[in-house]
Amino acid sequence: MEILAALAAAVPAVLWLVLFYRSDKYDPEPKRLVARTFVVGAVVGIAFAFAYQGLPFIKSGLLMAVVAAPVVEETAKFLCVRWTVYDRKEFNEPVDGMVYAAAAALGFATVENVVYVLTGWSAGGATVGLMVLTGRSVLSVPGHAIFSSFWGLALGWSKKDRGVRPIVRVLAGLMAAMVVHGLFNYLVNMSFLGGLGFLLAVALAWRAVFLLIRRALEDSPFRDSGQLGSDEKKTFGF
Repeated sequence: MEILAALAAAVPAVLWLVLFYRSDKYDPEPKRLVARTFVVGAVVGIAFAFAYQGLPFIKSGLLMAVVAAPVVEETAKFLCVRWTVYDRKEFNEPVDGMVYAAAAALGFATVENVVYVLTGWSAGGATVGLMVLTGRSVLSVPGHAIFSSFWGLALGWSKKDRGVRPIVRVLAGLMAAMVVHGLFNYLVNMSFLGGLGFLLAVALAWRAVFLLIRRALEDSPFRDSGQLGSDEKKTFGF
């Protein structure tokens, strides 16, 4: 049953990846590159799973969840994209940064989700495992993609720029991802009022990324001027 639970925990990330991938309206990325980036993110996730459990200087607690984890994890996911696909010719429009960032983030989230679901299953049986799977599938898993979309879109807009401006833009995107990630982790550990704030923060983060993706699609060099109205309304595949 644990094997089935692990497989079930991996499915949400794949479904979310399809949703984010469909946002690339004008020049969709090669599926093999997106899949490879997903796998790279998963490999990094596996490394982190062992690191969090095995290294003596990795401590659990609110400070770890709110500060250390967002900084380290967003940096790692960023490097997955920057060192593997950023310099390829296929990375050629702003929205591509979001696609590859989401792929790396969801690969990472897959491993994290499997660990949490199996831990819940082991501690409380199938009922607890299913509750963990349900909650994380609609919040934490897509949350990783949302966090990383900030620096992913910054990378996409900076691909052809030179000088200080693209560096500042990417650093701002990374910082935004870390702050939103940390806020997410903080609010999820709070009481009822914190839970309401958590839901509001998630909604605002989704809205911000939605608007940024629309802007990135407008800036695509492959955009057909005749498609502006219809395609902009179908961001995120809807």
